[in-house]
Amino acid sequence: MQLFDKTKEIFNTEKENARRGLLKFILAVPFWLILAAVFCVAFGIGRAFYLIDTRPDQRIAEVWQSSSDTSFRHMSVYASGIRAQGDKSPLTYMEGGKSIHLADIALMRKDLQASAVTGSAASSKSISNSDSKLIGWEDCYSSTVIAELEAIEVREGLEVTTGKTDAQLVAVGGNYRAFHPFRYLSGGFLPETPVDANQIVINDVLAWKFYRSYDVTGNRIIINGQMFTIIGVVEEKNTKVAELAGEQDCRAFIYFGALGTIYDTKPNNGDDGDDYNFSGPADYAIQCYEALLPELVKGVGVSDFKNAMPSYSFTNPQLYVADNTGRFGLFRVFDTVFPLGETDRERMGYEFPYWEKAAQLTEDRLFYDYVIIFLGIVLLLIGLVMIGLKLRARKAVAPDELEYQEPDEPAEGAEKGLILKDLP
Repeated sequence: MQLFDKTKEIFNTEKENARRGLLKFILAVPFWLILAAVFCVAFGIGRAFYLIDTRPDQRIAEVWQSSSDTSFRHMSVYASGIRAQGDKSPLTYMEGGKSIHLADIALMRKDLQASAVTGSAASSKSISNSDSKLIGWEDCYSSTVIAELEAIEVREGLEVTTGKTDAQLVAVGGNYRAFHPFRYLSGGFLPETPVDANQIVINDVLAWKFYRSYDVTGNRIIINGQMFTIIGVVEEKNTKVAELAGEQDCRAFIYFGALGTIYDTKPNNGDDGDDYNFSGPADYAIQCYEALLPELVKGVGVSDFKNAMPSYSFTNPQLYVADNTGRFGLFRVFDTVFPLGETDRERMGYEFPYWEKAAQLTEDRLFYDYVIIFLGIVLLLIGLVMIGLKLRARKAVAPDELEYQEPDEPAEGAEKGLILKDLP
């Protein structure tokens, strides 16, 4: 019997301890909520800043605005084209308003220059061809293709082949480096005005694969029988987003006009099935055109950019236009995600270059970071409300403070329990 009573006593003691522990935990819930909220907000904000910081090519307008009294807007348009032999053939012009070629660039520059004069303090000077200097704004254009590159290195006065590999060629024109800032491991980028059309810039991945070094300026690379001289090595971003977007692939940059040198001169013998047979550079399509426009009134740069495109229609857009300025902001990211699937349908059918793929992946990740931040704020508010209700409840059950009064002096003779009654 004593054993039973002892066991029962121990059980009741443990039960009471468990009840008290649960009560303490419940009373500490606001603290844990606030702790979780702080973690969520700090994690979300930290990762969001990190993701945005890794995409400087999407914040070009901010850089220009920091050194000017004029606001700028960075716009991009992505067009379609035909690849006769898949990725290893350059993008060529197709009818129907889905492509952009050099003739369109000249017309767009003329219209955008007029808009830039209106939207900035620039001179009223206009331009008449694609090679003229832009006043008060900048632009660039590019197209990509996969090609086989052969590395040539000079050893003891002799040119030696060090390797071959498939790499992505980015054929550029205009002020490309103004829109795509790089860190240079050696040399520099292609000058805006070509000095030598057969110059080439390679990324660090390709340089290490070919030469096991980044100091390789002056060496040569052969593309389809054409010799190019390396003038610079650029460092690619080493992040998960960059890897998924293909930035860690072997890549080289050439002039847009060099596409004609590489592909138009290839013999058309029909033996290997690579029948390009192009008539000239005008047949090559622009995959991406970018412009940095002055903007006195918010939103005007977007409409000016769209109006300048000869084949763009607001009711039936056959080109994909991206407003890069502020695209990583909270409301812009949520507008991209919602309604669900709408943006994916708009982007369907386009072949985006690696930098746009990286920007889109960054938008997806920022959406989750912003949701985490929002969740943290909600938890913080709930925790503060619970603390407020707890303090209010304690105050309600606390005993009222009684006012202290000095006791009356006892009447004479009222000792030892004697009660005196009033006499008539």
